[in-house]
Amino acid sequence: MSFTTYIFILSTILKFSNSAYVISIYGDVYKDRGFFNKTFPWIIDNIGGEISVDYFLVGSGRYSVPQMCALKELKSNTYLQAQYLKCETEGNPSEYCLCETGIDPKKFKQCVASGGSMASWAAAKFSQLGIDTTPIVEIGPKSTVFAVDDSWYLKKICTIFGENQPRGCLKPFDCNQSEVYPEKKALAQFDKVCDCGYNYCGTQVTPTTTMEP
Repeated sequence: MSFTTYIFILSTILKFSNSAYVISIYGDVYKDRGFFNKTFPWIIDNIGGEISVDYFLVGSGRYSVPQMCALKELKSNTYLQAQYLKCETEGNPSEYCLCETGIDPKKFKQCVASGGSMASWAAAKFSQLGIDTTPIVEIGPKSTVFAVDDSWYLKKICTIFGENQPRGCLKPFDCNQSEVYPEKKALAQFDKVCDCGYNYCGTQVTPTTTMEP
C-alpha cells in the first residue's frame, strides 16, 4: 500500500469516527415558541453531543436571517444553539441573547449584511418537504417528524443511532427538569454583563442623574 493511499484511508476513518449524526430543523422561532423554548432544549440536553443540526428557519427574513447567522456562529456547539433559541423565545432583546451565548458581534453583523439569500434558501428547502406545518425535524431522506408529543421527537431522532443508542435515548432527562433551575445562570456568559438594562455585551448605560445642592 502506498503512503498516499494509507493517508487517505486514515483521514477517512478519522472523518467518520469524529462525525455526528446530522438532523435538520424547520420552523419559525416565534411561531413555534413552545418547541424552541422547551422541546428542542430538552432534546439537546439528552443527545446534543451526538448530533449536529442544520437550521432552516422560516417566517420573516427580518428576524430569521439574524437568527440563522447567530446559529451559524455557534455551529460547533449544539448546546449554545439551543440556549440562544430559548433566549429568543423568552422575549429578551436579541442583543442580550447574542451576548449570553458569546457570539462575536463583528462576524454576526457581517453575516446579516450578506445573508439575504439565507431566507429564500430556507423557504425553498421547506417547500421541498411538501408539509404545511412547523416545526419539522428531518432525520434522513424522506424521514420527517412533526405534529407529535415532545417525547416522540426524541424517540424518532434516536432511531438514527440504531443499536448504538446513547444514554440520552435510553434514559432521557425528565421533560420538565429544566423548571427545577429557573434561576440558573447561562453557561456561556464568559464573565460578561449580559443584562436587559445594558447595551451590547456589558457596556452599561450611563444614567442621567441630578445632583442636589
